[in-house]
Amino acid sequence: MFTTTHIARAAAALAAAAFVSAGLAPAAVASYGWPVKPFHVQHPVRAYLGDPRINGHDVAHGTIHFGIDVAAPDGTPVYATLDGVAWIHPLHKDTVIVSGSGGVAHEYWHVVPAIRPGQHVVAYQTIVGHVEKPWAHVHFAERIGSRYQNPLRLGALTPYRDTTRPTVGAFSFERDGVAVARSLSGRVDVIVEAWDDVPVPVGAPWNDKPVLPAFVEWRIVARGAVSVSSTWHVADDFRTSLPSSSFSSVFALGTRQNHPWAGTGTGRYRLLLARGWDTHTLRNGTYRLEVAVSDTRGNRAQAAAEFTVANA
Repeated sequence: MFTTTHIARAAAALAAAAFVSAGLAPAAVASYGWPVKPFHVQHPVRAYLGDPRINGHDVAHGTIHFGIDVAAPDGTPVYATLDGVAWIHPLHKDTVIVSGSGGVAHEYWHVVPAIRPGQHVVAYQTIVGHVEKPWAHVHFAERIGSRYQNPLRLGALTPYRDTTRPTVGAFSFERDGVAVARSLSGRVDVIVEAWDDVPVPVGAPWNDKPVLPAFVEWRIVARGAVSVSSTWHVADDFRTSLPSSSFSSVFALGTRQNHPWAGTGTGRYRLLLARGWDTHTLRNGTYRLEVAVSDTRGNRAQAAAEFTVANA
């Protein structure tokens, strides 16, 4: 299986060759429009940077989504969003990469290519491909060098407006994937379920599917006379770019990705706040675990759960 690391390395090598052959000079990263018409109108996005991707139920070998999925009917023309040189991905023949200046590249996955490798393309004029059946979306990714960026960050893909607020769901303390009572001792994994809603509704069968909050943090607050630091700890941060985190350091067992069918086709995002957290770092007593999540536009939600530490 190819990982995002393999993909990024291969794409980066292509991009570097394109810069040399085209003689492109570095330039500052600027905002850009959408890869499908109309270019300056917000389109529905059915998957975000950071969403889980799992083969079957093999959570141990899941991958992290490295772009966004812009919903569009099969056959829809997909346009360059960057002036530069277009290439077809060496490992994926349904992927077009446009290499621009300053190490910036835009990628268009799940398309039937409409360009010749090495062709110069113009943003919003050149059709790079058409949405490939049966995907019904173009996976759009932005890279600077070998690092994938979040297209939904401020100053990137525009227009993009989001007024929805993420949700913090169930809390869980576990050992080896099995929940334990909230009277804790020894080491435990700290897990929370959280999700966000898309700002523009997506059509069936991908409607009402969750996406990942871009930012997750947590802290432990003392109750009663027991004192403890209430510093916030960042669990995940996808607001600007894709971190180097592995799938298993972000998602816990029981995580499920979105699928087009109903019922179990709805994703479930179980986020790992801490693995093997040592309760001995706290004195015995009652505490409150607080979790806050937010999106790229700062819409924020917070929830809490009480637990006790009861070490011998």
